[in-house]
Amino acid sequence: MCTCANLRRTTRVVMQFFDGALKPAGLTPGQFTVLSVLSKQRPQRQTLLADTLAMDRTALIQNVRSLEKRGLVATDTAGVKTLTTDGARALEDALPHWRQAQARIIKALGTEGWGGLIAGLSSATEAAKAC
Repeated sequence: MCTCANLRRTTRVVMQFFDGALKPAGLTPGQFTVLSVLSKQRPQRQTLLADTLAMDRTALIQNVRSLEKRGLVATDTAGVKTLTTDGARALEDALPHWRQAQARIIKALGTEGWGGLIAGLSSATEAAKAC
């Protein structure tokens, strides 16, 4: 029972599920997450954004570039990322799709099972950071 293999398999399946759910809104799960973080903690330098998301720079750059091309995120001369008005609108349009997908996952796992999953993932994240 390899921790890494099991997490990667689960991540692929869950990402595919959320990818399908967010497709009508024109966002990937990664893009949705970037917009969500910027809506709550904006503006942010790319390094802080990568740390907040625990995302490697390459993946973050890909997500941010595609969002910038669409005018959903802006970057100033200091490299600070900001959610644009269009970005806030895109996030608002995607939220019902995300909420529906989230509700389906919670229903499938049960509230207690979902809570345990989130707690376990948080513990695994902190444990891996500490290693």
